[in-house]
Amino acid sequence: MKMLARTAAAAMIGLCTMAGAAHAATLNVLVMQEDWDTESLARNNRIQNAVLSTINQTLNAPAYQSQLQKYGIQGLDVYDETALTLNFYQQDRQRRTDEELISVVRSVDNPQMDYVVPYTIYARAVTDPYSGIVKLQMSLNYRAIDVRSGRFAGGDNLDLDTKGTSFAGCAAGLNGTPADPHCIKEFVSQNGEKLARNAGNKLAIQLAALLGRASGGYASDGGHDAGVNDSIEGDVAALPSHGVGGSACDNPPTVFAVTFRGFEQRQMNAVEEYMAYWKCALDLDVSKSDFSEITFSYKTRTDQQRVLRNIRLMLELMGVVAEPQTEGSNGIVVEALGIREN
Repeated sequence: MKMLARTAAAAMIGLCTMAGAAHAATLNVLVMQEDWDTESLARNNRIQNAVLSTINQTLNAPAYQSQLQKYGIQGLDVYDETALTLNFYQQDRQRRTDEELISVVRSVDNPQMDYVVPYTIYARAVTDPYSGIVKLQMSLNYRAIDVRSGRFAGGDNLDLDTKGTSFAGCAAGLNGTPADPHCIKEFVSQNGEKLARNAGNKLAIQLAALLGRASGGYASDGGHDAGVNDSIEGDVAALPSHGVGGSACDNPPTVFAVTFRGFEQRQMNAVEEYMAYWKCALDLDVSKSDFSEITFSYKTRTDQQRVLRNIRLMLELMGVVAEPQTEGSNGIVVEALGIREN
């Protein structure tokens, strides 16, 4: 009887474990190339395929894995369109409309997809009228849609640099030598992959947040949200007295234009106090402000890399998910990632 009881107990534990696994927080995601706009890059070319592979890989293993874990998810189940639709869909179709993409993904029933992610790539070469330098302008537009309900779950439009990124090396025509077509495609692919990695990491967090919060860094405690910095006194005291890295402020004074987007007003108050506290700061003024963003004119004797590191540390202390991006020689843009949790 004891052996029978132990066997029954083990079976019950196994069933409970299986039930927990069956209800694990997972999402099935399908990324699709959307190219209905004739100004965008057509589907299934070399550049598009490089971007698609990078988005899939990033969603499969996002750099912000720790952020996903706060929402009780270890990752996303990312599927390949060709493998899923090989038996019922013509694979060489291009310039597909939204209607076609949604119809295709809804036809996949084993396994059923939770979210479809259509993305569009735009790229063109422009020549500077004064120097003759050829630059790449490139953007990636993506959005995530609930396959069943059509609900918008997240999206963004990412640009490399509105001023353009100069073609270099064999991708640039120099001294009468024409640019090599292979090098041009590789150059565009590499820059497209940068956009794809940013898009994949942002989207992974947006989708994970829809599953709800698990116990962890963002759990609510007594009505206080650990993800929001209500009081900055303790956090300011936690900063090193000599700034991140502690190097001397021996650089020439430099003015950085630092823009914050998507932050709450109380967060911006904290940001302003943080930046004024950093050791090498000389002056901090608001140069532009509206309901959605604020730009600081930040004069300091430190370099751009150290400013970026200070910002990353500040964001970590505040519990804000964002990544500072550089623009030109003295611009920094920090965009808070907006996420839905219900």
